[in-house]
Parts: sequence; structure tokens; C-alpha cells
Amino acid sequence: MAQVRGSCESFCPDGEAKMRIREKLLHYFELKNGQKNTPGVLVKEFTRSAADVKMPLPKEMRTEASLTKTVEYLLKDIILDTRKPYNVAYDFIFDRLRAVRREIVIQMYDARQKICLLEPIVMFLAYSRYRLCEEPIEKFDPKICNQHLQECLTGVLCCYEELEDLECSKERSIREIERRCFIESLYQVFNLGSPESFTRALTLPDYVRQDATFKLCFGICLAFQQGNLFRVLMGLPQLPHILCAVAATKLQAIRRSLLLIFTHAYNNKQLTVPVPYLLRLLLFDGPSGLQDQCRHYNISLTADRKAVHFNKTDFNHNAEILKPQQERYVESKLKRIYIPEVLLLKKFN
Repeated sequence: MAQVRGSCESFCPDGEAKMRIREKLLHYFELKNGQKNTPGVLVKEFTRSAADVKMPLPKEMRTEASLTKTVEYLLKDIILDTRKPYNVAYDFIFDRLRAVRREIVIQMYDARQKICLLEPIVMFLAYSRYRLCEEPIEKFDPKICNQHLQECLTGVLCCYEELEDLECSKERSIREIERRCFIESLYQVFNLGSPESFTRALTLPDYVRQDATFKLCFGICLAFQQGNLFRVLMGLPQLPHILCAVAATKLQAIRRSLLLIFTHAYNNKQLTVPVPYLLRLLLFDGPSGLQDQCRHYNISLTADRKAVHFNKTDFNHNAEILKPQQERYVESKLKRIYIPEVLLLKKFN
């Protein structure tokens, strides 16, 4: 197949822009100051149609520089736009980034080009997975987000491996190393408990395995594989911003597993476990969270609600794992960062 290079220097090819303006198919974020039928900044949308079977013309595709600017615009201007709820911004950005990914494939970019465009997309999906975790399914589908995050992560990791096989990989900049270490760390946390991701960690180059953030993530994954959930829970709050947020989406499952262990370890009518200890261990910021867990899994609290009485026969094994929620210790980290700077991988801690 002949390699085709885009020639469009704007966010949206002229033909599509004229058609969507004419047909009044503009998204809210493409309207000038939100005014109906007043075009603002248009961004090429993702399409899946019969037209996909033929190769687009160069003028219908964006240049690498234009794609880079598009990603930066979406992850800075749009993601900070608070005129609509975040799930609306997410849907718009998600669609426009899918169009970027499609052009990466069509134009057959090399590994280094793919990495520069896919890494911020990975960060956006990871951040959104946490940010929207409490939304109802009609506003946010976590399975779709997980699927695309895994696809983009896998694509980036394959590019890293491709560059490792090239002699030019010896010329890595400090920035490239930092970015790879962070994305490799994200892959480990997102796939906590996966044998494949754990095995990958053991085969990575030394400069990745010796990175402080990666070592922390790998330590958490190793503790999880060993069944040491205490060490896992103690490690999660130490993770930086986005990694901490992604790990928090796994927290409800870890809490359930630990509570189940306690029902066997403290299965005695005379034994109780103090609530303050469980709050610290399970990373709750108040007793209401623990009470919700106990009620959900049919675990008893003492009359004064100062201790928990575990009974293995009472534990409700059929209860589904509670939905992930926004955690105070994560929120405190996210409030201290400038989101576009982090999503575009210009800052890591």
C-alpha cells in the first residue's frame, strides 16, 4: 500500500468543515461562544462509513504538525472548558482523538511519530476513567474507556519495543525516557493483577526498571501478586496524580478482598476489629464509607459502631463489587496539578 501524507494544516479539513456548517452538524464546543449556528473552531470528527474503504485524499488528512496541535488544543482548551459537564467534554474529545488515531494508521506513521501522538491520548483516557467513575452508564461507559485505553497503551508499548530494536534508540533524550517510564508505570497499575503486565515488567530495560516511579508501581504489583494487600494499600497513596487516580479505580475490589480475608481471620464471636484501624487500612476518609461496605457485604458493626464483627458465614459473596468512587487522597493530588501539563506529559510529579 502506498504511503499517503496529509496536507491539511488546520484542525478540520475544508471539505468536512463546509459540509458540517451547511448541515448544522456542529458540536457545542465547535460553536463560537456557544452561540447556535455560529461556527467557532472545528475539529475533524471520527467517521465510520462506506467511504472508509477508499483511501482519503491528502487534503482530507492532517499533517503531523496539525495532528499534534489538535491533540494539544483538545487537551488544553477543551478539557479546561467548564461551560458543560466533564462527560460532555469527554465525549467530544474522545471522538476527535479517535479521528487522530485513525489518521495515524492511514498515514502509516513510524514508531516515534506514533508515540508522540498516542502518549497524551493514553493520559487523557486514564484521567477520564477516574474523573467519570461515578457517572451513570448513560453518561459514561467505563468498559469502552477501558478498551480504548488498553488499545492505546498496547500500541505505545509496541512502539517502545520497536525503537529498542533500532540502533537509534541509544539516542533517547531525558524527556523520552521520563515519558516512557511514566507510561510503563501506568500500564502496570492499569493492569494490576495481570500476569502479562507483570511478566513484561521483568523484561524491561534497566533504565525503566530503575526509575523511582516504576519501582513503586512494580512493588505494588508484586505485593498484589503475593496476596499482600496491606502493602498494596499502603503504596497506592504514594503514587503520583494520574497513576494514583487509575489505581483508585481498583480500590473497591481490593477493599472487598481484604474484608473477605478478615471474615476468615477474625471469625470469632469474641473478636472485633476497631473501626479507626479499618478506616486507615482501607483508605476511607470517614466512617460512612466503611459502613456502606459493611452493609453491602452483610458485615456487622457493634452496637456503638466503634468496631466491626466479622463472620465468614454471613459475608455476602453474591454482592457485586461496589462502583469505583472519587477518593479524597486522589482529589488532593489532582487539585495541585495543572491538568493539561500532566496529560501532555510535560510534568510527571
